[in-house]
Amino acid sequence: MLEPLKKLLEKDTMKVIGLISGTSCDGVDAALCELSGHGQGELKVKLLAYHSEPYSEDLQKKVLDISNPKIGHTDELCRLNFRVGDTFGRAAENIIERAGLKPTDVDLVGTHGQTVAHLPPRLETGINTTGRMQRHGSTLQIGEPAMIAERLNVPVISNFRARDMAAGGQGAPLVPYVDYLCFSHPERTRAVINIGGISNMTYLPKKCKPEDVLAFDSGPGNMIIDALIQRMTQGKMRYDKNGETGAKGQVDGYILGELLKHPYLQMAPPKSTGREEFGALYANQIFDWGIGRSVKPTDILRTATDFTAITLADAYKKYLLLKGSVDEIILSGGGALNATLMTRMKKEFGGAPIALSDDYGMPIKAKEAIAFAILARETILGNPGNLPTVTGAQGPRILGQITPP
Repeated sequence: MLEPLKKLLEKDTMKVIGLISGTSCDGVDAALCELSGHGQGELKVKLLAYHSEPYSEDLQKKVLDISNPKIGHTDELCRLNFRVGDTFGRAAENIIERAGLKPTDVDLVGTHGQTVAHLPPRLETGINTTGRMQRHGSTLQIGEPAMIAERLNVPVISNFRARDMAAGGQGAPLVPYVDYLCFSHPERTRAVINIGGISNMTYLPKKCKPEDVLAFDSGPGNMIIDALIQRMTQGKMRYDKNGETGAKGQVDGYILGELLKHPYLQMAPPKSTGREEFGALYANQIFDWGIGRSVKPTDILRTATDFTAITLADAYKKYLLLKGSVDEIILSGGGALNATLMTRMKKEFGGAPIALSDDYGMPIKAKEAIAFAILARETILGNPGNLPTVTGAQGPRILGQITPP
């Protein structure tokens, strides 16, 4: 069983597939990468192919329903684990075909899975005299890795977040370790911002060491916007393409002011969040509240869009600029394609230089999938994949679990 894994250690260059479905639950992002080199500034990443495997409307609804503690059931969770795993496996097969390769050409798969619950430790659960949290958080990603391994006959690394949480960490964000490897610079201070379902940011000072990295989930990204547009269109639209619908609305100052009082926004890092705080339930509350105040649906959507931009800017000013000036902001994630969000974000950031991760060789849509390809390789190489200063874990940990071919 261990022989295929031993052979991987002899390869300086690996072809690795990264798979992830984000908090929007709209499908699987797959990136097939050629990875070589080791460590900060030495890692080489070549994207061979990118593919997005959409969830069917039925599967998306089932994933969202199972994430709702009021209606989720364990038998449905059990079925979904394998059904989602099969969809992840199909995404991997499709990207291999798109690249003109065969499964035997692939060395490794790293799958984040589909998060259905993420419950990080919170300060209110009690702290000891040293100020450390006493309670472990918990997290659950589905998408059975055995289904992927069975389809491809390739080793699969999965369940990345659990080990960090077992060590007292938030289990997220994990991508900042990849930001450290790929984007840190000897002479320039950089901020890397990703706007997925949830927004997160990473601060990389020049001559950065692992302990210098600051990163956290700033709050909402596309998740509230997506849920609102789905509610407004009875599911006919999954997201606000280019921000066109939001652009038709006006910001409701009262609702925006109330949203900005959300307790998560007042928490200091390390912190992480997810659908439990900024998901469909929260979005539906915003929508119902707005309609109850006779606010137009487009105005509710525009207010939520500006809410995302303002929370990003507030976190940037409060935590990153406090450490010093930033030379470059590198932006990724689907939110970068929302023109209305970007217009407000640039205004809030006061003219700070913003570039897309595409300009640094990492396409905005593929970045998170690429990250889990890199994290999978780090696991096989025996390297820790978390940053304790980011997650709050007791120390560096090798992440993930291995399903052999």
